[in-house]
Amino acid sequence: MLIDINTYIGHWPFRQLRNNTAVGLLSKMDEYGIDMAVVSSLNAVFYKDTQEGNRELIEEIQNNKAQDRFIPFAVINPKYSAWEKDFIYCVENMGMKGLELYPYYHRYALTEPESVELVKLAGEMNIPVHLPCSIVNVRQRHWMDTNDNLKYDQVEKLLALCPDTDFIISNGPSHMIARQLKKVSKERKGRVYYDFARLDVFALRAPTSAFNALVQDAGIDHIVFGSVLPFQYADPQFVRLTYAGLSEEDMDKVTSGNLKKLFQL
Repeated sequence: MLIDINTYIGHWPFRQLRNNTAVGLLSKMDEYGIDMAVVSSLNAVFYKDTQEGNRELIEEIQNNKAQDRFIPFAVINPKYSAWEKDFIYCVENMGMKGLELYPYYHRYALTEPESVELVKLAGEMNIPVHLPCSIVNVRQRHWMDTNDNLKYDQVEKLLALCPDTDFIISNGPSHMIARQLKKVSKERKGRVYYDFARLDVFALRAPTSAFNALVQDAGIDHIVFGSVLPFQYADPQFVRLTYAGLSEEDMDKVTSGNLKKLFQL
């Protein structure tokens, strides 16, 4: 089984996307053998009211009878006045299984009181928090797009402030982030997961490779698969898996076992 931690449905304002609907994304998942995928709404990232995008996402999933393939995550902006009501509604009424934050688009710090309160609430509700380091690589960005990425020093402080909340950190230099967060991660109850979408494809078998560094600092029980569909092809992720030299048991953990445990599937 293969579970993907990072996919999107919706419109991207800076270039045309293909396969950015439920039908299109499902077709790519079938092509790559992805059984289930965490999905969030790109529209929610850019709407003033993120809840409108969250509703659109659920409607599209339901209209295409794809509830058994998608694990929806809510995009919430803690600087929006109705964030608490919206988040609770997403979980209790819309069946969303995670929270996704974009401080570099919504222009707030993860350490601000509203952010901390939201993340603590997620922990109390047993809802994991997904922190994408970026959506697209800085080299591919439109000139009107943000130049900011996730601030790792803020993540480190947030982990300490919210010790019971589970986190997923994706689409960044995960081996470097895991090393920075290693100490604080050991001091908390909540788990921290990383994908490997941005690790160097080459020299994966080398003892000093980025993938081996990620395994050493995060542990194989905290590494998950993420494709970033439909923004990029998933093929490089399979190359990384092929040359990572994982045992059958560890491969099962990375491709599905760790996320099955997180989502209690």
